[in-house]
Amino acid sequence: MKKNKIAKIFVIISILFMITLCGIYGYRLIHYYRLEHPKTKQVKQTLVSKLTDTSNIVNSGDGLYQDNNTYYYKGMVNNNYIKYSGILWRIVRINQDQTITMISEAPLTSMVYGYQVDQFEQSYVYKWLNDEFYNKLTNSKQYLVDTNYCVDKIENADKISCNEQKTSKVTMMNIFEYLKASGSKSYLNNGKSFWTVNPSKEQKTWFINQKGLVNDESFSESSYHSYGVKPMITIKGDLTITKGTGTIEEPFEFENNKSKELKNQSIGSYVNYNDQIWKIVDINDFGIKITLQSHIKIKEEEIEKSFSTTSSNIYDIEFSKNIGYYLNTTYYKTLKNKDYLVEYPFKIAPYNNEQKYNYQVENYETVRAKVGLLQVTDLFINDLYDYALMTPSEEGTVYTVLEDGRLYADMVNKELKIRPVVVLKENLKIENGTGTETDPFNLTV
Repeated sequence: MKKNKIAKIFVIISILFMITLCGIYGYRLIHYYRLEHPKTKQVKQTLVSKLTDTSNIVNSGDGLYQDNNTYYYKGMVNNNYIKYSGILWRIVRINQDQTITMISEAPLTSMVYGYQVDQFEQSYVYKWLNDEFYNKLTNSKQYLVDTNYCVDKIENADKISCNEQKTSKVTMMNIFEYLKASGSKSYLNNGKSFWTVNPSKEQKTWFINQKGLVNDESFSESSYHSYGVKPMITIKGDLTITKGTGTIEEPFEFENNKSKELKNQSIGSYVNYNDQIWKIVDINDFGIKITLQSHIKIKEEEIEKSFSTTSSNIYDIEFSKNIGYYLNTTYYKTLKNKDYLVEYPFKIAPYNNEQKYNYQVENYETVRAKVGLLQVTDLFINDLYDYALMTPSEEGTVYTVLEDGRLYADMVNKELKIRPVVVLKENLKIENGTGTETDPFNLTV
């Protein structure tokens, strides 16, 4: 009996000894491993410090050039992408005060520059950029500062100058800066036509055509042309990078929106609705306005329909021969989760010479519908082309979008592709997804 007791004590002591030994050597192992493999502290980097690192500066070819205390991108660069407010931008320059000026990668809408004016601050484009567009950007007062732009009147494309400058919350590219970046041989030329801020002679305005060349044929006789609008903004340089390497696949990002409410997301975010990808165009008092990021398809083939079989260019949901009737009956029946939608008062206002191309015309009609179409000055109308807009032009015509981003008044009986618009309730929640085109928001009530 005594021997058994001694044996048990010996076993217990042995176990305690082994545990102590393992603890000592385990601690020593971890301790020395940490000494040999110290943790690298994650240092948060600001945009300006990342961009102006000496390893990024070049003296020839494509890349980032230093010009005294400023920096600018030149040529076919592919590392100056940045994503902000659901929009993909290209960094143009880093300014002397460490702020960063950038331009949208693609035109965000198309419109007439102005009517019998050539000064940027008097134009329709200026109003749209600094009133409507600026107010759609997320945390604009927190992230943005005013942008400098050249206002030199340029009468000859061979004599480009930048002697007079002004500032604005949102502006557009000027010719001097466009050519400094290498013009048609730079990242700024992507086959889309877009306005500049520089006036020409005879109340005309310079623009960049689809080949990347400067041109001032902004109107002819009584016909005014609608070209793309590529906003330029300036953000603070001390914003912290949250992700990205500056490529198109991984653009720099500095926002960190964790809200699960759809109404708190950015314009340009993608939503999965009706098992299709849609894009947020606007967020207003009625709800979240989204447009299909493709044309309507039946059995994987895009369909085409005329806006109307009569001469009427007014969107009509009650006339069976009108595109509005098709969208609010036949197409509407194919939609799932109809309880997610609200009826929306779509604006019906002509956009033509008689109205002086004023997109803010006061007297207009509305049509309340569950499904509509995009309109002139809506965001992201240039993402697709060859489809009808809701906006009437001259008698018997409606606007369509051309591949290079221009607007074109086409006949109402011309068969065109269809890109519908619906408005979601503002109380919808995000179940999952990050809001990108490959990982859109999935919704729930």
